[in-house]
Amino acid sequence: MLWPTRSPADIRATLTAVAVAATLTAALAAQSPFAKPHELPADRMAGTAAVSIEDCKKWLFTLASPEFEGRQTGQPGFQKAAEFVSAHFQKLGLEARGENGTFYQTVPWSVTKVVPENSYLEFQRAGAEPLRIPADRLAGNVVGNSSAEGEVVFLVVESPAAPADGQRFRVPKIPGLADLAVEGKVVVAYVKPARDGLPSALGRLAVTQSLQGKGAAAVLFAQQEQPAGGLRGRSSASRRAGNPAVAGAGRVPSDLAFGGTDLTTMLKLGGAEAAVLEGTAMTPTITLRAKFEVAVQTEQAPAMNVFAVLPGSDPQLRNEYVVVGSHLDHVGTRGGLHPGADDDASGTTGVMAVAQMFVKNPNRPKRSVLFVCFAGEEDGLIGSDFFAKNCPVPLASIVGELQMDMIGRDEEENREGNRGERAEDNRTSLHLVGTQKLAPALHELCLKKNDAAAFDIEYDQEGMFGRSDHANFAKYGVPIAFFFTGLHRDYHETTDTPDKIHYEKLLRVATYVYDIAFELGVQDERPLVDPVLWQNYRGKQAKEPAAPLIGGKAASAPATEGGK
Repeated sequence: MLWPTRSPADIRATLTAVAVAATLTAALAAQSPFAKPHELPADRMAGTAAVSIEDCKKWLFTLASPEFEGRQTGQPGFQKAAEFVSAHFQKLGLEARGENGTFYQTVPWSVTKVVPENSYLEFQRAGAEPLRIPADRLAGNVVGNSSAEGEVVFLVVESPAAPADGQRFRVPKIPGLADLAVEGKVVVAYVKPARDGLPSALGRLAVTQSLQGKGAAAVLFAQQEQPAGGLRGRSSASRRAGNPAVAGAGRVPSDLAFGGTDLTTMLKLGGAEAAVLEGTAMTPTITLRAKFEVAVQTEQAPAMNVFAVLPGSDPQLRNEYVVVGSHLDHVGTRGGLHPGADDDASGTTGVMAVAQMFVKNPNRPKRSVLFVCFAGEEDGLIGSDFFAKNCPVPLASIVGELQMDMIGRDEEENREGNRGERAEDNRTSLHLVGTQKLAPALHELCLKKNDAAAFDIEYDQEGMFGRSDHANFAKYGVPIAFFFTGLHRDYHETTDTPDKIHYEKLLRVATYVYDIAFELGVQDERPLVDPVLWQNYRGKQAKEPAAPLIGGKAASAPATEGGK
């Protein structure tokens, strides 16, 4: 259905919105580090009035809030983030073309969950009541169904010393373990706490490696305190995990642990005193058998690409698409809550802002616009890889993919480098990455639109090209542009918080992307791929690019392995 003809009332509304936007940009210019206000052509200027800095703050503070638990793919916090973005798309009235009328494309991602009623550790001695330790008093990582039974060999070992400063770390062998006869037996190891505060995981790893190849039925660990965390399953992309139920069948968790009063009771049941834990005997005498069962079930974890479509106004060109993307995920709670404010709540906020600008602008582009927030970027660009291989629109219909990833900060010295780089010197800087790899026309368009955006464009971050989701479109020959404000000290740290975001800059990047996307949506010709650049592009996975070549020439480079 064609968009209806605009009425005089619509025209008056457009002029009013343009006036409001002009007033807003003039007010911001008075305190802005940018040299001039960001003024767009009249056919799209009204859209910029629909998004404020306060809108961006509200969205980003929500995405980076503790409630969303770092948005790790496969975890409940990620699902909350997906629902948040989905609700935004729905409120805007965008088309839902996902599964069952939703805004979701499910990415295969498995999570292994322990079945508590079928999981336990039991110590037995003839003529005595057995000690049965339920799943909620055990801890460890579980990869599949596990089962073991046998005579107990109890070990008391010293935790290995830390390597001296400057020495290369190697997991030490523990003397004496190689001489033990443990084949078919259940080893229960107590690693004495290290005096220098080394993590117990080092001692456990040393025990496990020292017993490799000895044929133990299982290696379990005992500790003084009650273990925390419970039995944890695995969450991972299904393509990498294979079939966890099959792969894990019969495999014993290498760090299954128990402790607290259960350790005291176990020693007493086996005829030993608690003093053996402080003694010098490596294998105190204990008479016990052990049996444990771990049962798991594998389910689809919360992992979805969230996408929506704004249909174009032209009956023919609406079958071509401009894609505006970000990644929705972050790294979760590894070593503490990682809010991921800049990485990439900023980019997702950018997508939400651009979507709102398009919807609220009275003029619609000829081509359709597809907005997408990807899952699994932090796990290897998995969500965008799945999207590109199972694209809801033909890849050949995508005229360009514009990716926003980390667009809310000012670049500074960080753990990856940039020695001497100061944030205050980068208030107006923006990295434009990848535009010179495939389609010269898209690169030139980005430069032309920067006349109004007034960023200090930098091209020194091409090493970042393969580290965000646009790369999975480029390898199939889709023209891309990656917008990135640079690394900083809080990159992938728990300190990447919303209060440190440069919100005016974030909104200006989003407006810049909106302008570029709008132009791609209305111009007569789409960006073409340069045949020489395509032939030299090392990341390609297809014989010919999805986008047409300049001059209609066929690319002569062969497909890479796995290409299609």
